[in-house]
Formats: sequence, structure tokens, C-alpha cells
Amino acid sequence: MTYSTPGLVRAFFILIVAVFSLVSAVTQAQKRSAPPIQVGAYYFDGWTGQTPMHMPRALIDSFPEREPVWGWLTSSPKVLHNQIDAAADAGLSFFSFCWYYSTNKQGAVVDDPKNHALSLYLKAANKDRLKFCLLVANHQGHYVGPADWAKVSKAWLQLFKKPTHLQVNGRPLLIFFSASTLVSQFGSTQAVRQAFDSLRMAAVKAGLAGVTIAACASPNSDSFRLAQDCGFDLLTGYNYHSAGFKPSIIETPIDSMAVASRRIWDQFKVAPVPYIPTVTLNWDPRPWANLNKAHRNAPRYVGFSSNSVYKDVQMARQWIETNPGKTPKEKIALLYAWNEYGEGAWLTPTRNGKDNPLTGVKKALKR
Repeated sequence: MTYSTPGLVRAFFILIVAVFSLVSAVTQAQKRSAPPIQVGAYYFDGWTGQTPMHMPRALIDSFPEREPVWGWLTSSPKVLHNQIDAAADAGLSFFSFCWYYSTNKQGAVVDDPKNHALSLYLKAANKDRLKFCLLVANHQGHYVGPADWAKVSKAWLQLFKKPTHLQVNGRPLLIFFSASTLVSQFGSTQAVRQAFDSLRMAAVKAGLAGVTIAACASPNSDSFRLAQDCGFDLLTGYNYHSAGFKPSIIETPIDSMAVASRRIWDQFKVAPVPYIPTVTLNWDPRPWANLNKAHRNAPRYVGFSSNSVYKDVQMARQWIETNPGKTPKEKIALLYAWNEYGEGAWLTPTRNGKDNPLTGVKKALKR
């Protein structure tokens, strides 16, 4: 069979059109499947059974609506696998695991039980469905100082190289709970900056592009200045639970927290570095009155539901989309929290609850 020149041109043209159509279809499909923003949830693993103070009788007996569908002890391979699926199915992009540095009396590093869920995640067959990063919980006895820096840096670098580690600006993200505690341990902001520089250089030597380091910060100039002097790349938060309270009022409608959150995020617009907005889903710490007696009659929110979660996540999405120059290009938001049952903030489906908070996340992230 032979073709004339016009026939070859026509065939070539048809082929080009077909290729472009295919590429366009694939691109559109990717756009449809990609989430509008990357939403992560803080993951606190006080649910191994090895830290009894996190599972008091008050929580188990008086707050059954908070019990996860998997039971209170969730730090197991099967449950972690199921949690990854539940989070990913709802549209979450990552977990930010609360990471605790612990040593024994001799100064040797020990495996803190609150890091157990992270180790389970790293072994999970479905971990590719969800990225991860660390929130270094450097408070309440889990301090990190100069003598510890080489040891913790080695541990972090091993995690940074994992293929599912969340990256911001092409570098693994590391969040610190407290900038002021770092400064008190190192003695000065300059010493903290030097420690950060050494970590970044070590990451480059390990084949990474560096490290993006974030601080949980308050929305004020002193906090901004401290973070800048230390050399943080980003600001974020763990929660802003008291922002919506009013004096002498014990029970506050949950919508007040949403309004207060938006006001806080707007204050970060003048920060010297980008900001990752933190959504405080709820606060009701009565179950943990054994840890802090003030929690028994402390102010709290009422009305937490999948609908309040929906409004919170939708608000974070809108803020990020309308403030592209004030937040990382990856469009990231953090939710407090996946499983802070003792403090009243959770996303996991529960045994006794008729309302699944994750449905609110899924609804808010629909295009």
C-alpha cells in the first residue's frame, strides 16, 4: 500500500491532534483528582496503653462519644493501616506526627511510646496514600538542646529521606512546637540559627535540597521577631484554642472559634515569612482534669460536628486561595487534630457518635 504526500500530511496531522487530545484529557483528569489544597492533621499517639495518664477513667467512662471505631488502643499495625485509608479517603494529604525526644537517666536516647504510631506508619503497606512530617514536641520534659542536636539530626535525616515525607519548597518540612524553648535550651537565637544551618548542611550532604523549618508561633510582633532571628522558614501553630473564648463564659458556640481563627490568620499576613494556617477544630479538655485540675471547669466549645469541621476546612481553603503570597506555594493547611481525644479535637469516626467528622473534610475539599 502506498500513500501520497497529502495523505501523509493528513495522517500526521490527525496523529498530532490525537496526541494533544490525550495529553489534555490526562491533564484535566489530574486536575480533577488533585486536592485544591493539601490538608494535614496533627497526630498524637497517646493511645498505646503505655502512657496511662492519657487514658484516664474520666475519658473512657464519661466521654464515650470520643472513642474511635477501633477502640481506645489505636497504636497497632491494623488500626494504623485503617486510619491511613480513612484519612486518605476523606481527602487528607498527610499526618504531622507529634515527635518526642526522650532519654533515660544515663542520657541515652530511648524509644518514646508516643512515637509508636510513626514507626507503624513507616511499616504500613498503604503508607503511599498519605505523606507525613514531624512536629517536634520540644516541651514538658522533651527538650532539645545543643548536647542532643547531633543525635536528633541523625534521626530526622533518616526520616527526611523517606519517599513519603512531605516537602515544602522542595525540602522536607520540620515543625517545632516551641521556638522559645529552643532559645532557652541553646542560650540565644544565634545559637539556634547555627544549629539550623548545620541541619540544613547535613541534609544537603545526604542528597536533599535542605530542610524547611517551621515554628508554631503566636500572631504578634515579638513572636515573629523571635522566629526570624532563629532562622525559621515558615510559621504555623498547633492550636489557638482560647482565641474564641469570652470572659466568664464556660460554654462557647464552636462558630466563635472559627471567627477567631480567621482573625488570627489575618494577623500573620504581616509576618516576615510565609504562614501555614492552623485550624483548631475544637477544645474541651475535661477528660484530662487528672493532668491539670483547671481543666475540670475550664472554658470549652460546644457544637463540634462534621458541619463545623466542614466550615473550618472550607474557611482555610478560602484563606489560602485568597492569600497566595502569604502562604507556601504548596497550599498547605494543618488541622488540630486527628486524635486529641483528651482535649476534644478529633477527626476519627467514633463507635458511639452518629456523626463522622471526616465527612466534613471530604465535603470541604470537593472541587
